[in-house]
Amino acid sequence: MPTIDMSKKDLEGLVGKKFSQKELEDALLYVKGEIDAQDGDNLKVDVKETNRPDVWSTEGISRELRARMGMEKGIPEYKVAKGKLKVRIEKSVKGVRPLTVGAVVKGIRITEPLLIQMIQLQEKIHTTYGRKRKEAAMGVYDFDKVRGDIRYYGAKPREKKFIPLEYRAEMGLDEILESHPKGREFGHLLKGKDVYPIFEDSEGNVLSMPPIINSNYSGKVTQSAKNLFIEVSGFNMHTISTALNVMVMALADRGGKIESATIIDADGKKFTTPAFGTKRMQVDISYLKKISGLNLSEREITALLQKARFEVKRKGKKLALEYGDYRTDILHPVDIIEDLLIGFDYNKILPQRPKMSVVGEEREETAYLDKVRDACVGLGLQEVLTFNLTSKEKQGTLAGLGGQQFVEIANPVSANWEILRKSIYPELLEFLSKNKHVEYPQKIFEVGKALEIDDASATRTRERDKLCIALAGNGYGFTLIKSAFEAICRELGKKCELTAEQHPALKEGRGAIISGGSPGFLGELSDRVKKNFGLEQDIVVLEMEL
Repeated sequence: MPTIDMSKKDLEGLVGKKFSQKELEDALLYVKGEIDAQDGDNLKVDVKETNRPDVWSTEGISRELRARMGMEKGIPEYKVAKGKLKVRIEKSVKGVRPLTVGAVVKGIRITEPLLIQMIQLQEKIHTTYGRKRKEAAMGVYDFDKVRGDIRYYGAKPREKKFIPLEYRAEMGLDEILESHPKGREFGHLLKGKDVYPIFEDSEGNVLSMPPIINSNYSGKVTQSAKNLFIEVSGFNMHTISTALNVMVMALADRGGKIESATIIDADGKKFTTPAFGTKRMQVDISYLKKISGLNLSEREITALLQKARFEVKRKGKKLALEYGDYRTDILHPVDIIEDLLIGFDYNKILPQRPKMSVVGEEREETAYLDKVRDACVGLGLQEVLTFNLTSKEKQGTLAGLGGQQFVEIANPVSANWEILRKSIYPELLEFLSKNKHVEYPQKIFEVGKALEIDDASATRTRERDKLCIALAGNGYGFTLIKSAFEAICRELGKKCELTAEQHPALKEGRGAIISGGSPGFLGELSDRVKKNFGLEQDIVVLEMEL
């Protein structure tokens, strides 16, 4: 959760209201914030809103509070004057970090609280929203030190030198990655690239090497600066544009005047940034009342949504809502309802007894899966549970399966948790590899979910319950796992057939494909797959849909 350091006086100045301690604690609930620590005027606020970078600063919190307290309503408006700055993206960065956006903010008085918030917001965007600079990396510069227009291009590792931020001596690009603290921390983002991205002005002065480090010349912003240039680089235009808008909004709330930058992409196409757009969504009034549980009038609903910075219009039996496109957290009407409830105040919602009388019972599906587990326990097997999230390498390369398609996570935090498993047996093999110190034989099973791509489905995925058994011991062979399979089928009343077909994870001629009501496979694990997982004992596996 983002933790924001701020000054209480600074917050009060931006909101235009002084808060008692109780009033402040109540107000921060509008941004899902709690005071973690307080030392005089200094606050440490834990903001539990992880999908809204616009409230990760004093400026963003004050913007939200001004609306929630009725001082403002609707979408915040920001004027953007046409600027003269051009940023040209060259083709050399296409395979490295292909996109950038930028803006200029002029006439800003940089106080200590502003400088603290600007640096803090930049780091929060880098770490959380930007996925540790992978998806979005931001640079802020003293614009008065930038000469002419800006090039964004790829330079060879030893082609360019500049003085990194807080350093005194020039360093080559490869030297920065090897020796500079930020280079060692984020150098993996440029690993294996032939060129490194560079921002440079028309006189050849380096502004920065994204996503690593700014130059000490123009990239060091002090309280003497009056005009700022902000850029964000990355791979997705919506992501980097949102990051830029959030920072520019914060600076404009401090009195800065926004000027656009003209971006010329690698194909010569021109566009200007920042662009403050809006999004629209319709919500059925009856649905809103049903999900919220509140019997509010249309006027009350409209007033609460306006305080959450929505523009609201009636359209038949629905409310047509418009909101700023910086709200990346709104994906479904239920997100609108959450904003409504925050405005109403959760603490005012009284608990009610359910009006329906029902008798709970176990689902048939659950009872069936428990029967499968009982059958496995009856065979002397031990149940284990592994994670649904896993890696492509484990499910594909290590498991002996090549060219597979998986249900992938859009923004994985780690390569170890980038997909949802398609098969269970790779996870059981990893379990065995981590328990080689335990006495053999080892007999384990798991009953769990597996997902695969299915274009015919509404969600383009297909979820199935599967049983997987892995037996490891000296001399274990096909006959043993076939006996376990037949016992399971008898217990469950299943009629399945075995066909002598090759499976890529199994030894040739020592495996079979299961057909009938529960497709799958069984057999002896190949030496190659065993080696991939560091296993030496004989291993037989069974995996089948239930």
